[in-house]
Amino acid sequence: MVKIKGIHKEYGTQVVLSDISFSLEKGQKVALVGHNGTGKSTLLKILAGETKPDTGDIHYNHHTCIGYFPQEHNVETDETVEMYLRQVTGFGRLEQEVNDLVGQLSDRSKLQRYNEVYENFEHLGGYSFLSKMRIILSGFGFTEKDRQRSIKTLSGGQRSKVALTGILLKGVDMLLLDEPTNNLDMPALIWLEDFIADSDTACMIVSHDRVFLDRVVSRIFEIDWHTHSLNTTRGGYTNYLSTKKKEVNRQKEEYRHQQEERERLQKTADQKKGAATKGARFQGSDNDKMVRGFKRDKAARSAKSAKSIEKRLEQMDQIDKPIERKEFAIPLKAKTHSRTCDISLKDVVLSYSSGFTLGPVSLSISFGERIAILGLNGSGKTTLLKIIAQELTPKSGLVSIGSSAVIGNLMQQHENLPPKEGLYEFLEKRTDYEKEQIYALLVKFDFSTQGFSKTIGQLSPGERARLLLALFSALSVNVLILDEPTNHLDVEALDALDAVLEHYTGTIVLVSHDRFLLDRLKIDRMYELSDGSLHQISGLAEYVVSIQQNTKRLLHLLKSEKV
Repeated sequence: MVKIKGIHKEYGTQVVLSDISFSLEKGQKVALVGHNGTGKSTLLKILAGETKPDTGDIHYNHHTCIGYFPQEHNVETDETVEMYLRQVTGFGRLEQEVNDLVGQLSDRSKLQRYNEVYENFEHLGGYSFLSKMRIILSGFGFTEKDRQRSIKTLSGGQRSKVALTGILLKGVDMLLLDEPTNNLDMPALIWLEDFIADSDTACMIVSHDRVFLDRVVSRIFEIDWHTHSLNTTRGGYTNYLSTKKKEVNRQKEEYRHQQEERERLQKTADQKKGAATKGARFQGSDNDKMVRGFKRDKAARSAKSAKSIEKRLEQMDQIDKPIERKEFAIPLKAKTHSRTCDISLKDVVLSYSSGFTLGPVSLSISFGERIAILGLNGSGKTTLLKIIAQELTPKSGLVSIGSSAVIGNLMQQHENLPPKEGLYEFLEKRTDYEKEQIYALLVKFDFSTQGFSKTIGQLSPGERARLLLALFSALSVNVLILDEPTNHLDVEALDALDAVLEHYTGTIVLVSHDRFLLDRLKIDRMYELSDGSLHQISGLAEYVVSIQQNTKRLLHLLKSEKV
């Protein structure tokens, strides 16, 4: 389907991609992984034709249709969901042209055009297009009424779903997806996961969702952070991590063995050279000619042996020391107090002019508890977190926050960060740290000294998340409000976040669709927010099973539309 050979890309003096070569066939599902900044998005843009490589060749099969979902996308229009999907897929235009031409088929040129248009019309599903659209939208959590809503009234996550629906409806041959799971709720995530797994479309996916990748892909393409070249591994993401760990350990062990052998040989050579020098200098008395001759012969043999060993050292294939990135860790310890850190919401109600109403919601959280809140995009999860963080005042009801609670609020869109402030200025205003301490903290959270001069508005989403985590560390926050904390972080930062949250002693209130994180954190109570109300659910496994049953039903309906 696509063959890539020798792709090279630089920005200024920075090499981003080096000698990238691979092929991707129909139906193959590949994960593209690597640390932030290693060129994953750049490679997808090159494949999508949005960026040109400096050198290298890209060859697609004839008529290959590509669907590209960029990490930063913006669906901004007054159109309704249905109108937008008709337009973006081209179905509306084709349907109109088919209807216009159907009465003119006696004209040979019109008939030829009709056949061309109708072929494309059929490729999109023809008269079953609307049914396919309803099924895919339903999988993403949209109701019949939602199809007539203006795009502008949708949340960011809902707009992502509409954009993905438009791509899936096109019936593309190859999907290029850059972090498609970031803004999805769990039902939408599982729907996309099952849809792709059930499809014969070739896919290249950039995602940090470990469970998603394990369930969808069969190969891993890793862009090496040091060489910027491509390494491939067969199997899912968990297998890739295991293989990579074994390979690194093997390289370390081979390097250690060689260094020990080189040291042993060098020591032996040095000893023989020392013996040769000593023997050559042996004088003895005039009566010790035989001894002197013996000593000098022995010295010559030692010198020859030393040269032989040194030559062996020179000819030995050098095993390079494995180059490893410095392990990223998040130093976060919850501040403890004798006074209360508990949180209580009683009959809390909040409403927007759009007509959305949250509540009444009642919730009590004791210090040290771990609470997870699940639900569809637009159900009010972020609104509820903002109320707990006291960023929003409810219309009615009582919010009680313990006097010793120190809240760290990691919001999904990092909207509580001042874009014009510099990194140093941001931390100086909010902590009692001295200048040297602030710079040391920034370095600890993986900011380079060259980046200290940046403003917050110039930071990537992942960098903004790390800046907030640095602030939380400095303040020793004891209540963490986490709204999709795994979005935008690279693998290293994700591992560090998992590790620190696993042993964190403070309170955690979490909104996340990351099943790996939810399972690892050993959540005390799990809730679903729907229709403005909060309901406790039995657990993650049962919640996922109920979603998967619905996706199977929808996929069956979708297949029946293709028959």
